[in-house]
Amino acid sequence: MRLAHRKDPFADLQPEVVLVAAMKVAGDTNWEVTRVFVPQTEKFMLRTLLMQTLFIYAVLVGALWLILRRITRPLAALTRRVERFAETRDADGFLEPQGPDDVRQLMEAHNGMERRILALLDEKDVMLGAIGHDLKTPLAALRVRIESVEDEGERARMARTIEDITRTLDDILSLARVGRPSDQVEQTELYALLASVVEEYEDMGEPVTIAEGSRMAMHLRPTWLRRALRNLIGNALRYGKTAQVSLERDGKDAVIRIVDEGPGIPADKIALMLEPFTRGDPSRNSETGGAGLGLTLARAIAEQHGGSLWLANRTGADGSVIGLEATLRLRG
Repeated sequence: MRLAHRKDPFADLQPEVVLVAAMKVAGDTNWEVTRVFVPQTEKFMLRTLLMQTLFIYAVLVGALWLILRRITRPLAALTRRVERFAETRDADGFLEPQGPDDVRQLMEAHNGMERRILALLDEKDVMLGAIGHDLKTPLAALRVRIESVEDEGERARMARTIEDITRTLDDILSLARVGRPSDQVEQTELYALLASVVEEYEDMGEPVTIAEGSRMAMHLRPTWLRRALRNLIGNALRYGKTAQVSLERDGKDAVIRIVDEGPGIPADKIALMLEPFTRGDPSRNSETGGAGLGLTLARAIAEQHGGSLWLANRTGADGSVIGLEATLRLRG
């Protein structure tokens, strides 16, 4: 301790701890003693090591973050492009390859796939247009020719057959084109559109009613949505004799319900009824329905608007089926 307080080079160490070690050698009565002064700087050695470790950790994490960001940013852009293309089939917005070589190759392959898909869709549209033209022209000619048939009953049956073929052809072409509609999305007042469709049936004397509902302005394709509503209301009138229409708001979504008082659909066949060429009447009688594409087309139109179509039987207090409810949800 005297050494620590002397005016010499050791004095500036300002020791606070003195380590003393003593050892007695066998056969010797003296002790060998040594003292070590612990300067204050050594007390902060653990803190220094900790700070160095944290600094190295921060540098490594920062470098990894930059590397991962360079990889994930192009992948995030690719994900957004895939989602947009799946929804709109839009030819605009091809991604510029960027990022590491593997990611660039992935983006180039995706762009090539989109171009091939768009080419196939364009070819399909051209083919459908040709089919529609080539079939409707002779059907129109047949419609004119049957006017020369003297038997009125036979002429009426032939006319109904031609109309059925024309309607089925329109449904097939519409279903094939619903994924790439030509009309633009418009800001539409949904309740007014729904009321106008109901009025069409009211003008024809059909038992269709609409409940009071809130007004909702949404971005829609009015022509396609009218087609879906007509199909659903027509089915309700055909099989349920009446149709009750309502519109509700569910958050930003719109929920349209069309309820009838018919026999409903067997529970094991409800999902099947939304598939193409499936009808509730297995007789294929044209008086009771079309080709079985109405519900399929309505579901495709709902999905085109980011929504869905569900069918469910309505049951009474005793558990018996008292009708069918079609729920058309449109995403806001």
